[in-house]
Amino acid sequence: MMLRFRFSAGIFMLAVAAGAASAQPVIHAINRDTLPRSGRLAITGSGFGSRSDASRVEVDGTTAWFTTWTSTRIVAYVPETSDLGPADVKVIVNGQESNPVSFTVTARQGDGHVKWTFEADTDNLWFRPALAPDGTLYLHSSQGFVYALAPDGALKWTQKVNWYPYAPPAAGPDGTVYVGSIWSTFALSAQGEILWQFDDPEAQAVQIVPTPGPDGHLYGVFDPGNPGLGAYSLTRSGQYRWNNWGNPLMFEYGGLGADMRFGPSRSDGPVDQMYVGMDRRGNNQLYAFSLDGQQRWVIPVGPNGAGAQPVIGGDGTVYTPDFIAQGYGWVIRGFDPSDGSDVLFYDGGFVSGVSHLSIGPDDVLYYVADLAYLEALDPETGTLRWSHFTDAVMDAPQVSPDGRVVIASGVPTFGYPGFIKAFDAASGAELWSVPLPGEFYPAPRWLGTHMPRITPDSRTAYVSTVALSGGDADPYSLLYAMDIAGEGGVDCAAIRKLSARCTGGRLTAKVKSALEEGATLTLTRNGGDERTVTINARGKGKAKWTGLSGAQEVRVVECPERVTSANCS
Repeated sequence: MMLRFRFSAGIFMLAVAAGAASAQPVIHAINRDTLPRSGRLAITGSGFGSRSDASRVEVDGTTAWFTTWTSTRIVAYVPETSDLGPADVKVIVNGQESNPVSFTVTARQGDGHVKWTFEADTDNLWFRPALAPDGTLYLHSSQGFVYALAPDGALKWTQKVNWYPYAPPAAGPDGTVYVGSIWSTFALSAQGEILWQFDDPEAQAVQIVPTPGPDGHLYGVFDPGNPGLGAYSLTRSGQYRWNNWGNPLMFEYGGLGADMRFGPSRSDGPVDQMYVGMDRRGNNQLYAFSLDGQQRWVIPVGPNGAGAQPVIGGDGTVYTPDFIAQGYGWVIRGFDPSDGSDVLFYDGGFVSGVSHLSIGPDDVLYYVADLAYLEALDPETGTLRWSHFTDAVMDAPQVSPDGRVVIASGVPTFGYPGFIKAFDAASGAELWSVPLPGEFYPAPRWLGTHMPRITPDSRTAYVSTVALSGGDADPYSLLYAMDIAGEGGVDCAAIRKLSARCTGGRLTAKVKSALEEGATLTLTRNGGDERTVTINARGKGKAKWTGLSGAQEVRVVECPERVTSANCS
């Protein structure tokens, strides 16, 4: 009898499990009845089960990318290929289809200076996106998802890595994106495949993700910890090359993450040096390493997190904010790249701090002082060009590559939704302001975060945001694409033809255009090795490289969609 009972009970349990597995998913509601292509589609219901390869979301039969998947809530994205107009969404779990729910698909819409926005399935985007040469954007969200977006805001793919970002992502010349969290770094292909993972389990955390250097190798930083690697280099395939802990030993207390900075070790020399800043619990140090891992010099520059991310002048001079505890307080300093000796010491009478610096094509430095003053400093003379009181709390600014406009986010005062503003780089005058959504605390509201990312052609600025959601059950953060072309920048439509030919190892690239005489373009070879082209009176210009072999790709930096190739056989 006991055996019979156990057998019967087993059949009963299998029947219950089979019934649960085959239960039909049910959609109760979606977040909006109108969504753009690549719009965030939040679905609530029941019977969705857990994340599985056998489960998916379809919009009119097309599988949608998704990020969140629980038994009662899914967040997916409207496929970019969806037809405009009425559409049905379904959830499919183990072959069982849910009830269809109808909504309307629209095209993405701009609004004044806002070209488009993208809703990321996360309550914060801590860092600005990485930007590939072809214009693809990469976001690493606090949920651990990496998003790839086309320049027009179309979602190309999503991919999950281990956790939220510890540092800004970096993009390589071939579109590979590098991200990092905890003590792991990842390389993802331009198609979203995880190519490799590189770990430093002895480290405290990722400080700078692997970043392509001028020689094609990767350079990054782990907070050493026990110790871990510290500054290090990998091959492009993720193989270890070298590491250096620094002397004094580098470590970070509450790291904020940083972008890698490269520069020349001597004025106007080749780019052959990398910079690493560490706070060392109030004893900040800025280290200079050669690209073969030798420490060239180290100088105290703190305590100040902004010192971990200097900017590099056209002649290689290294600029960073600093805090000198006795006598001066906050200052801006410049250092000779060969030995770290002082070449600039600017005491602006700062009271409550200096933001990260941004540097223009003429080496003018832009920053926010004392939370509310946007300023431009000429390092050659050591004097201010202008100081603009914004009557707001401002984040770190970013100047456009053509030196025409400065973009910054901020907030009127604490507790309010934020804004994105543009300022004239020549005078500091405010050009325009775009308010971010939300209401006063404790209601949900959005603020800009980190520094803007501006395209090489100075036509678009990308601004990440953080959502202070106030317990919102459907949180999301926004990436803004801002039109900053104005009267400047390069008219990409005026570039009629880009061609390249290679003979005997000599590569010549030619531009035919309707650009004005004297206009300049930057051409790169295989993602680097830049040449400046000056347009003549006939709208033409050319660039040359020698001693080459193999496949060569030439791209216009200011207009990344303008690309051509040649073979140096």
